[in-house]
Formats: sequence, structure tokens, C-alpha cells
Amino acid sequence: DLVSFVVKEMGKRIAIFLEGELLKGTSSKATGALSSTNVMAAGSTSAISADALIELQAKVPTAFQKDAVWVMNPATFTAIKKLKDGAGDYMLQKVFAEGFPYRILGKPVYLSDNVPTIASNALAVLYGDLSGLSVNFHEGIDVQILREKYITQHALGVIAWFEFDSKVTESQKLAVLKMAANL
Repeated sequence: DLVSFVVKEMGKRIAIFLEGELLKGTSSKATGALSSTNVMAAGSTSAISADALIELQAKVPTAFQKDAVWVMNPATFTAIKKLKDGAGDYMLQKVFAEGFPYRILGKPVYLSDNVPTIASNALAVLYGDLSGLSVNFHEGIDVQILREKYITQHALGVIAWFEFDSKVTESQKLAVLKMAANL
């Protein structure tokens, strides 16, 4: 069933697009969660320390910690999983052994290819209660099968349409770790 396949693929691509917009945003359009003004400097261009993660978590007030989560690129999470203590033991061993969803400092971790990796000046880690980002869908996502338009070619068309906007409305609920810039 080709039509069902196309509709499912469109749904997947819409989800990836929306995830990217809600995380990164687009200038003069949707504002992403990584645009929070509650930013902490990592102090390095190429590494994240356990202390930086603890300090980032502390940037979100206690009142908003209940529903807080971590959002990061899979490569960033891999680097964080490799952190070792002074004895050479992995610091997150007991935490990530609990299964999915992964947890860092007691909070769930969500992985997204839409979050930048660790690099100079990158917004590499998002932490907080995602309700600090307000999202407005003006209408639901509308998917239509176009039969008449392509009838002379004995074909069908599939179109999807939606309109939304997003903005960080409660910056205190979201904290972003920004990597240092190259000098």
C-alpha cells in the first residue's frame, strides 16, 4: 500500500522537522528551547565535565526540577558516559545501567540529532522542564490524498499542511550549556 507508506514517511519527516524547530528554531520564525537566555558557559571547546553538568542542573530553580529532563546529541551523551572519576571508574555507570530512558543526575536523558554536538561555541546540552517552551499549533496537522489533481496521470498526490509557532516563555525552566569559543 504505497499511499499508507508515503503518509507514514511524511509523518516521520514532519516529526523530525518539528523536533528541530522546537529545539533550535529558525530566525524570525519559531524560537527553539535552545534559545533560552539561561545559559551557562562550559569552559571548554571540546569537553563537558561532570561539574559543568551539576552546575547546569542547578541553574534551574528547585520548583521546576520535578519534570526536568536532559536533551543532547547522541555523540555528546557518549562523551558524557565516558567521564571517569579519580580512580578511573566511569562516573555514570550506576545511572545508565538502569536502562532506557537513560538518566544523568537522576533525570531522564533524551537524545536528538537536532542538538549540536560538542564543538566551539555550540549549545550542546539542554536541561530543564520543557514546559518553559510554549508551542501554538494554529490547526492540527492536515494530511490529504489528492486524487483529482493527478487523475489524468492515473496517480495520487499526498500533501501535509500545518502551522505552528514556539517561543521560550519561561527561561528559568530551561538551562543551556554553551561550549567555549575558539580563540
